[in-house]
Amino acid sequence: MLRDDARTLTCASNLGGFSVDRVACTLGYTLSDQRGSLSFSEIKGIEYQARVDWASLEEFVLGFDATDLLPQYRDTIEWFSIAAVTHRGKRIPLYLRGNFRHREFLMGWYIELQTVFLTRLGLLEDMEENSRSVLDRILAHADGVELI
Repeated sequence: MLRDDARTLTCASNLGGFSVDRVACTLGYTLSDQRGSLSFSEIKGIEYQARVDWASLEEFVLGFDATDLLPQYRDTIEWFSIAAVTHRGKRIPLYLRGNFRHREFLMGWYIELQTVFLTRLGLLEDMEENSRSVLDRILAHADGVELI
């Protein structure tokens, strides 16, 4: 979060940056290949998605064994994304962040303890909480725009 005050919300993510201007009722965005601005009336809604993918490359780098073939022991990446959807159906990605989740046979308790410890020290960020916070702030600033 770069700026969050009564008038403007400005945020940067892996995709680029965006700003929500409450007074001008506009959403401005800058992505790697595009830049633009939308009025709130052009936006059908804000889309929030959470997805879990198998981290196959990371699995092989960290060591692959037979238990990694079982879904409960596969390393995963949890992706959280936020996009603005226009009435014409165009999706404008605003936010994308991911969490790597390492899982090993009989080591779940240790990995969970390690995650809690690193999070409390501020060395590991909870991407789900962060993405929901950004979503809540976007919806608070963009009057009349709803979650779809």
